[in-house]
Amino acid sequence: MTIAKRQFYKNKKPQGDEYWFYLAKDTETGEVFVIREFDYLVDGGSEKKMTLYEFLAGGGNRQNALLELIGTLVPD
Repeated sequence: MTIAKRQFYKNKKPQGDEYWFYLAKDTETGEVFVIREFDYLVDGGSEKKMTLYEFLAGGGNRQNALLELIGTLVPD
């Protein structure tokens, strides 16, 4: 499985933890999804895969950033 991904949001917490969000696509199946990566200073990092529906249902800055990225795909 090959995953192509593009970062659309990054945040750093006051305690130093960071997380990144990527729009991702499995190039073999065509499945499109969101990957959230964490970098916890205390216990290492982790990754979570979620559907677009699951991600966009949350609302907020991260979701707005993804919608802005999607908007750039449509010509003016």
